[in-house]
Amino acid sequence: MKIFTPPLIAAATVLCLSAAPVIADDLPIQDQQMLASRVAEHSPQKETYIKDRPILGWNLTSDKLEDIPAPIRDELGSVDATGYDTEYLAKNIGSIVALQMRKDGTDFYIIGKETFDNKYEVVALDEVAEKNSRLVERLEMAPEVQAMFNQRAAGMVGALKTTPVEMIRVSELGYELDKELIIQAPWGTQTKPENRDAFLVWDSGENQYYMVNEGSDGNPSSYIPTQ
Repeated sequence: MKIFTPPLIAAATVLCLSAAPVIADDLPIQDQQMLASRVAEHSPQKETYIKDRPILGWNLTSDKLEDIPAPIRDELGSVDATGYDTEYLAKNIGSIVALQMRKDGTDFYIIGKETFDNKYEVVALDEVAEKNSRLVERLEMAPEVQAMFNQRAAGMVGALKTTPVEMIRVSELGYELDKELIIQAPWGTQTKPENRDAFLVWDSGENQYYMVNEGSDGNPSSYIPTQ
């Protein structure tokens, strides 16, 4: 029978440890303090964007999630995994649920009340149909919402963002593009998917950052650079 001396046991332990896979910890949810620290550390360049066409919206008139029509409610926050609670709904009554459409599905989210009041103007649904044909075509992926739009259902509105927005690319803050990023936003959490960039926007009403994911054209979703 072989007897293993302490040095041999120690050597074997080191060998086993060195052969074991190294498992990296996932990046924790980035709270507002973490985001502010990154901005201060990296001094990123700010880019200015503006909405290039009116959007479709649903008037937010209640703090009860169930009062939002099911076809809209069921898709709310689907792109960045945002969740909305009663408190957030209550403070934003009088704003709208933005009914955006990506090439692969819905992008429905609530616009903050102060932001809506100060940076948007309400426009006719016919103007949305005329100037945002891409959105109207993509409503085919949300047939019940498309029917509400075609019927000009009460509660449906058009809205145009009229002021430029300064944004910061998260890739300029030291975050890795190939990894998912979750941040704490004014209304909950938002998620940047793997292998995509995203943009931080400072919400002066909430004194916090929120995130806009990158669109297929490399710009923030539904924005174009200012000239």
